[in-house]
Amino acid sequence: MSIEKVSMEHLEQLANDAADVLAQVRDAMIEPHPRKIAPSFTSGGIADLCRVDKTQIKYLAQKYSLPSGLKNEGSRAKEYSLQDAIQWVKTIGKYPVRPHGKLGKVVAVCNYKGGVAKTSTAVNLAQGTTLRGFKALIIDCDGQGTATQLAGISPEQDVGIEQTIMPYIHGDYPDLSYATQETYWHNLSIIPASSGLLAAEFALPAKAMSHRGFKFWEVLKNGIEPLRAEFDIILIDTSPSLSHLTVNAMIAADGLIMPCPPDALDFASSVQFWGIFSELTDTLPDAKNKIYDFVSILFTKVQANEISRLVKTWMKQAYGIHVSGIEIPDSTVARTASAQLKTIYDLSKPDGSPEAYRRYKEPIDRFTDFVIDQLASAWEGQK
Repeated sequence: MSIEKVSMEHLEQLANDAADVLAQVRDAMIEPHPRKIAPSFTSGGIADLCRVDKTQIKYLAQKYSLPSGLKNEGSRAKEYSLQDAIQWVKTIGKYPVRPHGKLGKVVAVCNYKGGVAKTSTAVNLAQGTTLRGFKALIIDCDGQGTATQLAGISPEQDVGIEQTIMPYIHGDYPDLSYATQETYWHNLSIIPASSGLLAAEFALPAKAMSHRGFKFWEVLKNGIEPLRAEFDIILIDTSPSLSHLTVNAMIAADGLIMPCPPDALDFASSVQFWGIFSELTDTLPDAKNKIYDFVSILFTKVQANEISRLVKTWMKQAYGIHVSGIEIPDSTVARTASAQLKTIYDLSKPDGSPEAYRRYKEPIDRFTDFVIDQLASAWEGQK
């Protein structure tokens, strides 16, 4: 069998054909517009979020004039909207809040490799923190735009380059305020991404060469600064690389999260990532003075086998106190949700086994609480 040579024209046609098929698949999966719909909540779900007994819901609704839910035709159970749920949490939930006068915190989610649950971690955290009363922003710095897609926006169809961080990088705007968009999820906004973000990898070094003293690694930090007053938490989803944008995200951040499966190759890659980042900061003026509120290694896609247990031991030895101790299991629940362009929080009820749903969601909830505790400690420690 002879191998047919492929020209650039063939590749262009291949890209166009593939894009057409993907668009058809997406249209079939997420019609009609708007593409995604926020989940609803049961009385039990409201009780779990607010950490109260379900039997108190009726009494608390009357006492605090809270939404009492709606009954669907043919159902005895009441349903609450996402906005209702957040109102309940902010009224009677006992979660930490951003103190008056303090600025929001920036958290970058980073890893050298793809497929480690980096984007799902970022979006889960964004949604999870809103369910605890926070106002969240995602900045998608990955040209693949997966976080943008999970936020209900198609990077190919709905995002022009002018809606991304690129106009700011080119100097068209003084900061990133112009680019924030509300999403289908209450209290969650996004600065979306598209494939045009690749241009940042040329624009930033070009500016550094043409402008003496230009700190290319602090561009994102400066653009985010005005947004800290509006948002409690700003999550940056980075590309699977140590690109100029990833370095910018890490310098802009108050906290770093590295999702990493306990796999030998993933562990080795993570060690290389931190080593290169450390060497790089040696060359950047003032970067060595950077102090993070926290750095956390999150075990993701954890399998119940001997190899996984062994690598977890290595990683605990390597990263010590930075290992969060929370493990997100490898789960069909995650794969099923991803196939529907959803996160675990998008599912109003278990899609499949309730036990599998619980095993996957429970550690995600715990990690969200862990991150909120880190932010609360940092706010408390600020002068």
